[in-house]
Amino acid sequence: MIKFFTWAKGFLSEHGQASSKRLVGVLTAIALCWTLYFNPNDALVYSVAALSAAALGITAAEKIFKKPNNENKPES
Repeated sequence: MIKFFTWAKGFLSEHGQASSKRLVGVLTAIALCWTLYFNPNDALVYSVAALSAAALGITAAEKIFKKPNNENKPES
């Protein structure tokens, strides 16, 4: 159980900082499963799926297109 909590803490944070977009993405994915099971209304399913995809997609895009680190750049 401790391994799961350690994994979850690492998944929901990046470099020790919490990522709200990942948390929203995971929670909306869970809400999507709940919605599909109890109330398969098309509009509701599409809106929850879009929110989940957007939250997780923004997090992935930030990792891919992040700014280069200027800490090692010599000063002029």
